[in-house]
Amino acid sequence: MNIFQFGGSVGARVWEIMSERRKEAPRAEALLKKLEARFGGRMPEEARRKVIVSYSIYQPMIIDAFTALRGRKATLEEKERLIQYFICSGAFDDFVDRNELSPEDLDTISFVPENFQPRRIEEKMFLHCHLALRNFVRHRAAYDQAARGLFRAQVDSGKQSRPERMSAEELLRITLEKGGYAVLLCHFYLDHDASEAERSCWYRIGGIIQLTNDLFDIWKDIQAGVQTLPNKMTDAQAFHAFLSAEVREMMEIIGTLPVPKSRKRAFLLNMMAICSFSDMAVARLRRIQGAAPQLPDLKTLPRKALIVDMEKPANIWHCMRYTFQQCRDGQRLFSSTKPIPA
Repeated sequence: MNIFQFGGSVGARVWEIMSERRKEAPRAEALLKKLEARFGGRMPEEARRKVIVSYSIYQPMIIDAFTALRGRKATLEEKERLIQYFICSGAFDDFVDRNELSPEDLDTISFVPENFQPRRIEEKMFLHCHLALRNFVRHRAAYDQAARGLFRAQVDSGKQSRPERMSAEELLRITLEKGGYAVLLCHFYLDHDASEAERSCWYRIGGIIQLTNDLFDIWKDIQAGVQTLPNKMTDAQAFHAFLSAEVREMMEIIGTLPVPKSRKRAFLLNMMAICSFSDMAVARLRRIQGAAPQLPDLKTLPRKALIVDMEKPANIWHCMRYTFQQCRDGQRLFSSTKPIPA
């Protein structure tokens, strides 16, 4: 398959994702309305929009990619649980980012929810969805471990808004754990158990997604005084090498998935398409750095230099070319990689 034929495959997948997203957004809104009616209130519009947008993107782009490893789509019950998860995720982010709950209350509502007395609609809906999800999961010990990992990372992320300078090591830990555990939790809400390699893929793509979000939000985070790994970056070439190593490790893990090669190839395409966004964002910074040993101070750059426009043909072409190259390299790697038993 050449890059133009591959482009047709990617285009078909993009069309499928957009089509499914249009179907899933009303599903999320319907469940929100149902729960709001039950608890006699309405979530703030920004919070509602976050749930709808996050779920309607993740469902076709991430969840369907993982269920396709078993040759199926997500069931209606799985979709409802995932909407509940995004209600919890969005509400908890607000609890932390806006200091809406004390550290003690955050711990109680998360790990001793039966002792928490909700007052606002957001707390009532979080509590309802959180308990429903906990009661569903089959592997409670592993689930609680992942939930505590995400809790720690989300609470620690509050340090990113403080004036004290954070080390690159701490920023990296918080970034990868926040993104990794947030996505890893989703697999507990599906009707099948995941292999060790598959769980590793969930975690790793979550970390890459969080890095991508931070790369796209460099300008916004600088203005808000939020420290992230990308906006503290001094060498775009080194950052590109780090990201490439992360993607390569994930590619190697995909090669060990205990599924047919045809499903591995389809899954690889989905994962590399997601990774292409971070590569494209870093490529922009590499051009700014040029042959210099370091980037200029990002705070001195105009907004236009740091904003990523995904509608630009050059950016779309970069993502397609990157995905094609990574899929080609990955398929070569698969031929020498033995699957790990499920």
